[in-house]
Amino acid sequence: MDIQSSFKQKLQSHTVTVALAAIAVLVLILGAFSLGESIGYHKASFAFQNGNSFYGTFGPHRGPIMFQGNFSDTHGTAGKVINIALPAITIEDKDGTEKTIVTSDQTIVRQFRDTVSVQTIKVGDYIVAIGEPNAQSQIVANLIRLLPPMPANTAQQP
Repeated sequence: MDIQSSFKQKLQSHTVTVALAAIAVLVLILGAFSLGESIGYHKASFAFQNGNSFYGTFGPHRGPIMFQGNFSDTHGTAGKVINIALPAITIEDKDGTEKTIVTSDQTIVRQFRDTVSVQTIKVGDYIVAIGEPNAQSQIVANLIRLLPPMPANTAQQP
């Protein structure tokens, strides 16, 4: 019995209480650090994956961007529809680069002033899509605008 009472007295002492509180605070700090490290790892992983496919999605690098006069279209694109496999639409832009646009129920499709369904888009149509890039370097469309057909007698500019 003497050992039990001695152990209880030591557990109730101020030094042991402070030590246990310090250990608890240390565990909380290490847990917060681990959580921050995990979040940072996932953000870096996303940036790495997106960076790997950036030029494949947004076109080849054509010299210093300061002197080009045109910037890459990271949040949108325009071009001719070459394939439709909903929810994905593939277009060819003016540089011949194929880009994939992903549609959802929230995607708004406009033709002139009218809102139309995504099924209105046909292969050969010219569209402008505005949205956000995803991890697969596709553009998740918020808005797609169908452009009027080009007149038959106009030649394309180089």
